[in-house]
Amino acid sequence: MEEIIRKVLEELKALEEKNKMKKKMMVLSRDAASCENIINRFSDAYDVLFAKSFREEDAPDALVLKDLTPDELMLLAEGKNGCLGPVMEWLMAGKPVYLEPESLAHVKNKETCKKTLFDLYENAVKTLKSYGVLLVYEEKRQKGAPEAGKSSGRNLVTEREVKSTITKGEKTICVTKQTLITPLAKDLMKEYGICTVLKEGGKDHADR
Repeated sequence: MEEIIRKVLEELKALEEKNKMKKKMMVLSRDAASCENIINRFSDAYDVLFAKSFREEDAPDALVLKDLTPDELMLLAEGKNGCLGPVMEWLMAGKPVYLEPESLAHVKNKETCKKTLFDLYENAVKTLKSYGVLLVYEEKRQKGAPEAGKSSGRNLVTEREVKSTITKGEKTICVTKQTLITPLAKDLMKEYGICTVLKEGGKDHADR
């Protein structure tokens, strides 16, 4: 019994040390209940917190912008923080700032939103990307679909895997000579400058 207690205490101490080493990520959102995707994706590397705005003294190591209103989106595209907090200062400091496009109003209402209005907000998103904002997409997997990188025994790179690579801030995807890359994945890789790395004979060879 003493041995079991000792091991449990050791594991608790190790877990406590791990949590102390975690960086802090702040998710700016009005609905913390809708942020399960963010928690699942980043909780291993970050201690995820939620707020409607933040201050410099909060000092998060990374930011996630979620559920932005059209006004907030346009202000950020103009280089203005608005009431969110010093987002621009965080970008200028080189700290990671993520945006979840699927949480934006014009994307949610794509079916009814006029094209000119939709394009206006999409251009704002592109402007934020040019500032260094990283887009994070919700991972969607259809029931019975193969795991990323695998399809009928052959390697496959899909749009979902490329989006995951972008989210992680990575610039390469490891492939083999048998890997198939879907057209949508190729387009996304070209847009974001993602390279393939050919893995052959235990060595990696960069390729585009």
